[in-house]
Amino acid sequence: MGDRRKGRRRPPAARRTAEVVQPRRGLSRTGIVVVLSITGVVLVIALAIAVVWGAVQVGRSVAPVEAAVEAFVTDLESGDHAAAYERLCAGTKATFTVEAFRAGVERQPKIMSHEIVNVSVHNYNGDLSATVTADLTLDSGFVNQHTFALEKEDGRWVVCGNPY
Repeated sequence: MGDRRKGRRRPPAARRTAEVVQPRRGLSRTGIVVVLSITGVVLVIALAIAVVWGAVQVGRSVAPVEAAVEAFVTDLESGDHAAAYERLCAGTKATFTVEAFRAGVERQPKIMSHEIVNVSVHNYNGDLSATVTADLTLDSGFVNQHTFALEKEDGRWVVCGNPY
């Protein structure tokens, strides 16, 4: 019995070769298209929101500047020189007394009407300034295009430089 066992060889263990299926890494082509499409839509929506928000901010920053020039020129048209003088910046007031301002305005042709044609607000490292261009119709019938320089002082826009 012992010999029989010796002479008999056991067959080698069957080698099992299993095919290992690796999970697919990454997205399929369809998945990539879907992700890129969604990303594109999100970017277009974000861009639209940024454009609208920017337009609203520009409107908010331009309106007070335009109103300041509107009030200044309306004061000049109505002959209220003292009110117009109060709409000047400190630097310009330092060069003109109210009397000198009144005399200077009275030497100029009278403004009969006006139309604001351009408003621009500038921000240089937090220092705000603006320019407003207006067509001033004078009593001679001539239309003078004048650019007003403005600065923000104490939270309000005021006319600086050569006021008129």
